[in-house]
Amino acid sequence: MTTTNPKQVTIITGFLGAGKTTFLNALIAYKKKYKLAVIENEYGQEGIDGELVIGADKNLFELNNGCLCCTLNDDFYSLLEVLWNGKEDFDELVIETTGIANPASVAAPFLTNASVPYYYKLKLVICLVDARNVEQQLSETEEARNQISFSDILLITKTDTVEADEIMRLQKLLRAINPFAVVLSGNHDRYPFDEIFNTPRKAVIQVNLPSKKTGTFAVQHQRHQHHDLVSLSFNFKEPFDLQLLSHRLTVFLNFQAKDVYRVKGIFNVYNYPQKLIIQSVMNDLAIKPGEDWAPGTEKNSRIVFIGKNLQANGFEKLLKQCFHRYN
Repeated sequence: MTTTNPKQVTIITGFLGAGKTTFLNALIAYKKKYKLAVIENEYGQEGIDGELVIGADKNLFELNNGCLCCTLNDDFYSLLEVLWNGKEDFDELVIETTGIANPASVAAPFLTNASVPYYYKLKLVICLVDARNVEQQLSETEEARNQISFSDILLITKTDTVEADEIMRLQKLLRAINPFAVVLSGNHDRYPFDEIFNTPRKAVIQVNLPSKKTGTFAVQHQRHQHHDLVSLSFNFKEPFDLQLLSHRLTVFLNFQAKDVYRVKGIFNVYNYPQKLIIQSVMNDLAIKPGEDWAPGTEKNSRIVFIGKNLQANGFEKLLKQCFHRYN
């Protein structure tokens, strides 16, 4: 019998560009009566997603420069302990994994660790599935299949980009991969949260707590690699020319979409008062305004490319060609 009241944990997974951060923002709004602690894990050195999360400023924690499922290291366990020591400051924990994470590895501490389950209880693993790109992702990577296979909820996103009969076919495909999961659909801010959070866990067995604790948050190391995937991160002080940047990235992605799975960046654009958010999945490029730059902060542009066979020199040259040129 436990001596604590464990905090509930929700893990959000899904392949690169499936819409995890958009979903997370909607989740925070849906659970506005609760105080959520959010752990953001990003594959590259530059943390981008943390700046795109709205409403979790005080309880937002970023773990960058490595996939959480590859090295469940001291930083992660230390963060769990720090959070627990301030347990009055939050009601539930939400973890957004990288787009290449294996959720089984991320969930492992909450299921098999000798001490963590006394303090945290895994509630749900939610996998976002990109309706337009998932079949290509399944054919090219094992990560996408691992994410779908382990999750309790499979939430099909971007359904407005495909026909209705394609959604039905995709639902059958997902149920064939994971017959235990509940398959739902949702777009942007229209997510079926009531259905999601009324779903019991089925996909993996629940943890049986040991008869006694072995110590607070005992570290349990595990390690694996994503051999084919590369993350390239860049940081620039020079302002960019918006037209050049948009044009060159569009042309580049049209030719390199098969190797570049994901692009995300926050840019300082010349004569533009706000941050500019640029994201892409395959060759779909989206550009939109972000928040104003905070007074007194350096307006550094940061961008991350994730894909296969990526060479840093070529990407750096491409980006530098998009700097604003003063006459």
